[in-house]
Amino acid sequence: MMLNIEKFVAKTLLSPTSQPPIDLSGVQYFGIFIVIIGLVSLVFPQVFWHLRVGRKIPGVPPNKLYLIVLRFGGVLVVVLGVYMIMYIRQMV
Repeated sequence: MMLNIEKFVAKTLLSPTSQPPIDLSGVQYFGIFIVIIGLVSLVFPQVFWHLRVGRKIPGVPPNKLYLIVLRFGGVLVVVLGVYMIMYIRQMV
């Protein structure tokens, strides 16, 4: 009887094929969310300027260099999000 239990444990619990598949859809949705945030920063950098600086100092226009930096950051975030989505699709 003891030998059958050891075989069962070895077959079901210790074999690498017995693990359930990993659900990576949440990570893929997070990658899509990251891409959307990056696109908003790329197309409308004034939104992030207003959230960071504009609400503290009303009536002051954003600096052009700061908007360029926000757009550059948006490009980096879009690239990161696309890489994350492609990496997850490669794993599945």
